Amino acid sequence: MEETIKNYDSYTSGMGKSSADKLFWMSKIEKINTVVDFGCADGTLIREMNSEMPDLQYIGYDNSKDMISLAGIRTPHELENIQYVSDLKESLKENNPNKTLLNLSSVIHEVYSYSNINGIDKFWNNVFGYDYGYIAIRDFCVSRSVNRQSDINDYTKVIMGADELQIMDYESIWGSLRDNRNLIHYLMKYRYKENWDREVRENYFPITLEQLLSKIPTYKYEIIYFEDYILPFTSSKIKQDFDVDIHDNTHVKLLLRLKEGVNN
Repeated sequence: MEETIKNYDSYTSGMGKSSADKLFWMSKIEKINTVVDFGCADGTLIREMNSEMPDLQYIGYDNSKDMISLAGIRTPHELENIQYVSDLKESLKENNPNKTLLNLSSVIHEVYSYSNINGIDKFWNNVFGYDYGYIAIRDFCVSRSVNRQSDINDYTKVIMGADELQIMDYESIWGSLRDNRNLIHYLMKYRYKENWDREVRENYFPITLEQLLSKIPTYKYEIIYFEDYILPFTSSKIKQDFDVDIHDNTHVKLLLRLKEGVNN
């Protein structure tokens, strides 16, 4: 069961950070007229997109009616090119998918965290089944090489410097921080204390980078941009708090383009 978001302002503020990083695709696209922001939350990212590209149409989709309501409240009414919907399929009937970009920013890990197998399959069918002109992905993601024993010095620094009760809570769900994947996972979420009950249970790394890439139907889409990395702020904050250097990339950015001849 999905944990309730206890502090919406804290949650949406966190979602809105690093907007420039989340909009990496903006200088790399052409010939689109619509952007679908899947999992739009309170619309912060759409409003940022609109400030950069005001000539496009924007559709914000979220399965939370509270978020859709909040997005509508926080978006000026004069921005008539922005709409928020809870039924994406119906909204897409009026748009040419080939001229639409689907934006998946910090969405995939939430789908896996809060959906069953059928829901996850439906999500991927929706992602690759509409022949979007572009698909932009930016999310947590680690390579399978993350699965190894933690460096003992890093482990020691974290357990000495972190909140003991928080670690106990985390390890009761995910297992020992002696496992490097668990250590990195913990270091991605220890700062989110206000919505900790939700964040601690959310799986930031539900699929590996290799599994994500294998989802792409290469007969239909080509990768025109790829980067795996760790956010500089996150890296520096962990260094500041624990004197630990992260050696695993924790995020991925992908831009997929529909191949010529595919329903064009």
